[in-house]
Amino acid sequence: METIAQKELRSQEELVKLGQKDIGQYVGRTDPEEFWEEIGRRIRQGIRITLEKTISREFSQFIGALEYERSPQRKDVRNGHRSRDFGTIYGVIEDITIPRARRSSFTTWILPRFKRRSGRIGRLISQIFLRGLSTRDVKKISKHIYGETYSPSLVSRFNKELGEALSLWLNRPIERKIKYLYLDGVNLSLKRDRASREALLCAVGITETGDKEFLDFLLGGRESQISWENLLLRLKKRGLTDKQLSLITVDGNPGLLAALKTCFPDVKVQRCTVHKLRNISNHCPRAIQARIMADVKKVIYATSKKEALEEFASWKRCYHNLAPKAVRCLEKASYNTVK
Repeated sequence: METIAQKELRSQEELVKLGQKDIGQYVGRTDPEEFWEEIGRRIRQGIRITLEKTISREFSQFIGALEYERSPQRKDVRNGHRSRDFGTIYGVIEDITIPRARRSSFTTWILPRFKRRSGRIGRLISQIFLRGLSTRDVKKISKHIYGETYSPSLVSRFNKELGEALSLWLNRPIERKIKYLYLDGVNLSLKRDRASREALLCAVGITETGDKEFLDFLLGGRESQISWENLLLRLKKRGLTDKQLSLITVDGNPGLLAALKTCFPDVKVQRCTVHKLRNISNHCPRAIQARIMADVKKVIYATSKKEALEEFASWKRCYHNLAPKAVRCLEKASYNTVK
């Protein structure tokens, strides 16, 4: 009868042989597909051996003794085994051996009951669906990618689970103290009944320690006041207060500015310097654009409000004739930009 030490040595030798056995037969083949198929098969075989070794050790701890070991800590004895398949991103791992106990029920934490595939499979399938493929298209390609067919109803279930996880994330409490808040809209191309562009309203917070946290997002149509108010009220409901905020940075959207007066009337608001620099650059003559932008950064990145206003006055005198539109662009929002 094979001893425990001999079984352990044999399982290790099997893993080594996976990388050595018959590898020479693929050298010089003109078609690489067969080679990659063999690589995939060996990966799955290696996963199966690793799983079985891990489950066997877990089972030994469950019954309190190794196989054939006489021990006072033994709580149960082995009673054969069962086999099951499990889907992974490397394909379906077939015939995984799971030992049984005679007097109790053993369930491994690696392969929970009724779970037929890893959670990563569901997330990847949902990503494929979100990229634009229909549930029926996913069914057609899943067999070629993951080794098994996923029905439209299963893809829909994956998406439902993804939606539930997103809902929990969107409604989580804001526990960290947010000192600075950045608000901006990102225009996205969406296809519903017809193709259109909508703004994704985003909120990013900066904590007292300088850590960045993505707080929330919401599809906001054309960045209307109502859309921004919905996002801001949701942030307040989750724990964001006026008292903890020192500054809110925005791009100057009228709907957003109106919503801030309603939801956070006591918090200072500053125009985003990046947006403002882009706007100024668009109004500069090409021939002197680089010089104008280099000088205007002395205004934007001044170390104090007084210094910024002095630099702005000097910059205005220098360029009000050469680039009047650029000067008016900064002059229109100079107070909110250097606040």
